[in-house]
Amino acid sequence: MQKHLSQYFQQLQRQKTQRNFKKVFECSNVQLFGVIIRILKQKEISEDCLQEVYVKIWHKIDSYIDAKSSPMTWMSAIARNHAIDYIRKRKLPIQDDFELAAISDEQLDFLQELEARQTNRQLQECLQQLKPEVMNVLLLAYFNGLTYQSIAKTLKVPVNTIKTWIRRALPVLKKCLENFDD
Repeated sequence: MQKHLSQYFQQLQRQKTQRNFKKVFECSNVQLFGVIIRILKQKEISEDCLQEVYVKIWHKIDSYIDAKSSPMTWMSAIARNHAIDYIRKRKLPIQDDFELAAISDEQLDFLQELEARQTNRQLQECLQQLKPEVMNVLLLAYFNGLTYQSIAKTLKVPVNTIKTWIRRALPVLKKCLENFDD
């Protein structure tokens, strides 16, 4: 599916037609909807947001750079950022103590890099270098989508400790993953 998406995406970049766009949509809408619904938590508004995301993708397709990320990573970043903006602009009630201020642009950029990694093995090796409790917090936050408050309640640890562990672990993880590229 990823291979087909890349091909369709390149076709769309070369020739912005409804047919090419439909192919990209068919290969990616389920994954992008998943990104959005994890943030918005409501089906109807997630569907509306998804439509807006595809309009953005259509308009920004020329800014995509193949060497920086895969098409899915690029589109997922647009979807995630748009969903967060969707909450902010519409002043929606935030579900599950979701804290927008807790998500920095640096963290979003780092998550894009993580998603762009081709093999799970590299990530697993780097995660193993962290203390088990820190690795667990990262997995809960970034792969299970839990908020800092939810993690703190679950682990019975202060929220500031969770934030500190994540803030300190991200550069270590990033450096480890960069070493695989060398």
